[in-house]
Amino acid sequence: MSTFASKPCPSLKEGFAWYEKLIARTCIGGIVFAGALAMYQEKKTIALSYLAFVAVAGAIVIYDALCVYCPYPFKYSDCLFYPYQLVARFAQLRGGRISWVRKAVTAVAFGGIFAVPQYWLWGNWGLFALFWALTLPLAALIPLHLCRRCRHERCPINRVAIGKEGSP
Repeated sequence: MSTFASKPCPSLKEGFAWYEKLIARTCIGGIVFAGALAMYQEKKTIALSYLAFVAVAGAIVIYDALCVYCPYPFKYSDCLFYPYQLVARFAQLRGGRISWVRKAVTAVAFGGIFAVPQYWLWGNWGLFALFWALTLPLAALIPLHLCRRCRHERCPINRVAIGKEGSP
């Protein structure tokens, strides 16, 4: 009988390939662009509010809720979503567990980035298709490829089989 937990995990990543970063950054940027453009077509202030939400939520995730617990910017000089210098220069790697409040803030931030534009995308089928054409590869890349090889062991979506061959 073979299960995920009984298989040794693949070797852990010490950094991200250029194409992994290109996919992740293009997808998240395109998702925000498509959502903001759909909102902008109805009302400029809604789009600006969404972009402000994305900026504030992103800053909170980067500098307080999740990224400051990730070893990649600090120990491996790399980051999947941002130039690692944006994190490593202005923050320090935090020890300890990530609190449930910070996990909840991260979930609300990412949930908002993806959920908020849906109202404005519905009926605007070109932007709807663009949004989801960019969301689906990201939704597959992260949990199916990256989370199974990630060194950010405190991340709530990390899927490394701890204690198995190749794991920390």
